[in-house]
Amino acid sequence: MEALPYDRIAAEYDAHWSVHVADPQVRLTEQLRLASGLRCADIGCGTGVDTVDMLKRVTPGQVLAVDPSRAMLAVAAQRARQAGLALETLCASAEEFVQRSPEHGFDVVTLRFTLGYLDWRAALPRLARQLRPGGRLGILTILASSAPQAYAVYGEMVRELNLPAVALSGAPSVTQIVEQLSGCAPESTWTQSLRLRFATGEQLAQFLRESGIATHPLLAALPAPVERALWQKFAERIEAYREPGGIPLDFDLGGVVVTASK
Repeated sequence: MEALPYDRIAAEYDAHWSVHVADPQVRLTEQLRLASGLRCADIGCGTGVDTVDMLKRVTPGQVLAVDPSRAMLAVAAQRARQAGLALETLCASAEEFVQRSPEHGFDVVTLRFTLGYLDWRAALPRLARQLRPGGRLGILTILASSAPQAYAVYGEMVRELNLPAVALSGAPSVTQIVEQLSGCAPESTWTQSLRLRFATGEQLAQFLRESGIATHPLLAALPAPVERALWQKFAERIEAYREPGGIPLDFDLGGVVVTASK
């Protein structure tokens, strides 16, 4: 995960994204069966909305909040202080954390809306090994079938510019996620649809940028005038999907909870 775009959007992240996924986030947390005294890690914690909820449930246990964005971690730590809690933080990407953390160090590990930034087929087996025997891993992710309206417009634009398309990085299904978690038994798997509507193409484009969904090193490397022109063209083209209630953007969310073998 690239830290810099998330540093830029940290202040508005909750308004642009967290508010839309509050229900599935709570659902995942409930299914983790958190209890006092557990040692947890929340990888890709963002602004810590759900990290602090976990910390409240396990105190005097611990939750390690992991994120590559220092700005996101600062918001998460402040949220914990406001709740009268001390949050342990680590500025690191999910890849770094998975590669460097000792095995069997946590009772609970969560990965919320971070899977698409990983080579998930390689990362998930390593992630599972960080659980203590009987520990639980919870994953909430955007599946690869999400945002088809936006991806179709993106595909048209890169073809016209004779540029190679960036492949979708999300997992196709919760089944394929579970298949990579050898040594773990599935407790719960589920999918949930989410439809957002926008009054204008510009608002939809802004959402993609300010939610962090459309972040990529290639975009960040573009000169600012070129990036603005591309987003303006995208905003114009996405208007083709307008319906009476606005321009829709559909998401398929997947939730997985597994337990490590004892």
